[in-house]
Amino acid sequence: MAIKTDGPEQLLTTKEVAEWVQLAERSLAIKRQRGTGPEYIKVGNRVRYRRADVEAWIESGGR
Repeated sequence: MAIKTDGPEQLLTTKEVAEWVQLAERSLAIKRQRGTGPEYIKVGNRVRYRRADVEAWIESGGR
């Protein structure tokens, strides 16, 4: 199975999402803990974000 590097199923790191939405990584982590950030998944002990989930969060006003 090939790893997708783009498209809605692309998995992004916290650093990549923070740069994309112009927030500090810590701010994004706080939003994740409070349940106000984009949906995320855990891959092992690492947090990853699906591109489509981040886009949906942005479209909803980022709340």
